[in-house]
Amino acid sequence: MALYRFLYSIYFLHFRNKAMDRLFTRVIIRLANILLPSYFSLSSGSKLNSQKRSGAKGKDQLIVSLTTFPARIGKVWMTIESILRQDTKPDRIILWLFDGEFEGKNSLPKELLLLEERGLEIRFCAENLMPHKKYYYTLSEYSDATIITIDDDMLYPPSMLTSLLKFHRNFPDAICCAISRRIKVKDGSLRPYKEWQYLHENTLPCYSNLIMGGGGGTLFPPGSLPQQVLDREGIIKHSLRTDDLWLKIMSLKAGTKVLSLAGEFPRFFIPILSRKNFRLADSNIGEGQNDKIFAELVREFDINIEKINEN
Repeated sequence: MALYRFLYSIYFLHFRNKAMDRLFTRVIIRLANILLPSYFSLSSGSKLNSQKRSGAKGKDQLIVSLTTFPARIGKVWMTIESILRQDTKPDRIILWLFDGEFEGKNSLPKELLLLEERGLEIRFCAENLMPHKKYYYTLSEYSDATIITIDDDMLYPPSMLTSLLKFHRNFPDAICCAISRRIKVKDGSLRPYKEWQYLHENTLPCYSNLIMGGGGGTLFPPGSLPQQVLDREGIIKHSLRTDDLWLKIMSLKAGTKVLSLAGEFPRFFIPILSRKNFRLADSNIGEGQNDKIFAELVREFDINIEKINEN
């Protein structure tokens, strides 16, 4: 734990010189990706690096939920290791895999399978709902639990779950995001997605914060999303590749506000480097798909965009 915490403590340092700061960031990211796989493996036997087994149920149950796909299956164990090493332990960690992309558990990397001994649950689903898998099946089965979604290509700082829960206690009805964008509405019209700036500070709950469904970690309180969020046909028809936009529309339907706790973290989190990496977000933003999809969702669900600017 000491090395992991130390790397994050220096990673969060800033230099006034921007060029030096960028270089420093790249060096620490590269160093973390080189050192941590071996460190995680060597220190995995410690009881401090395992999931708690509290037997909690209902709203007291804290579940971390994620998904991945073949291109990232070889390194997702590192993301899960970073959750097992949180200062606050979840009650469950569930990884959802589409069974059409894998030949059962025997086809999975041994590093991932070993995590089952420390609390990871590997579950297979029969339909590929793409990024929606990270929340869809967990929410379907555990609708009364507190659910935190994460992405599969990041190393999360040891304090992340603690920070999410701290803000959740202060604002129990709000969705809490460690990484968020501010939706921009001007003169009654939505501005392009590329103008929705990332937040770098904490905010009170509001309607204009975009839910980043995985990203830096997002906490969904029980009842914060309507039952319609599980509309499988609606997801496939309107928003199969953009879970963030679907979840935002659903939160607006439910009247649930979103808060940012980005100010707790001086930088975006350390990414897991991979030559095979592919990000849906890159194509969605670069090709302008997010603008088209969000406009369609606004029309389909009769969303009053003026509400986005309300506090």
